[in-house]
Amino acid sequence: MLALHGSPGSGKSTIARALSEALRAADVAHGVIDLDDLSLVHPYPGRSFPRENLRAIWPHYVAAAPDIKVIIPTVFADEHEVDLLREVTPGARLMVCETAAPVAVLKQRVTEREPTDAWRAGLRQWVDVYHARSDHERIRDFQVATHPATVEESVREILRLTGWAA
Repeated sequence: MLALHGSPGSGKSTIARALSEALRAADVAHGVIDLDDLSLVHPYPGRSFPRENLRAIWPHYVAAAPDIKVIIPTVFADEHEVDLLREVTPGARLMVCETAAPVAVLKQRVTEREPTDAWRAGLRQWVDVYHARSDHERIRDFQVATHPATVEESVREILRLTGWAA
């Protein structure tokens, strides 16, 4: 299992979709589970909600194919959340790839993609919060730049580092 972890705007969802396409083209059994999608509910019940949803669907992914590669774009709030992800995905060997880009690029990306001024401002603030943290090296197994690298270059590097080379 590969968790794509990084700042808002670092390309986690884009890279997850591109990894999925590369694995599909190579006929490698895989799935993508975006924890943001598992938490799209209002009012938001809290940070455990997407993990509990993952706990419920995890057995179906594992049953779908032997040795399935699962890609999970997410942002870990801290090291404890990495352990919590392991708890809800029994049997998985977790690798954490931090997706990274310069702060100015991250802020530009979230400004361009978000639908409202409030969302744009909020995510620009979360970029700053993310980069003020000191735990990134303890959380990630490896880091891949998503700028100036292209999506395809980032995907090739992730496939190489995971050993999933298609």
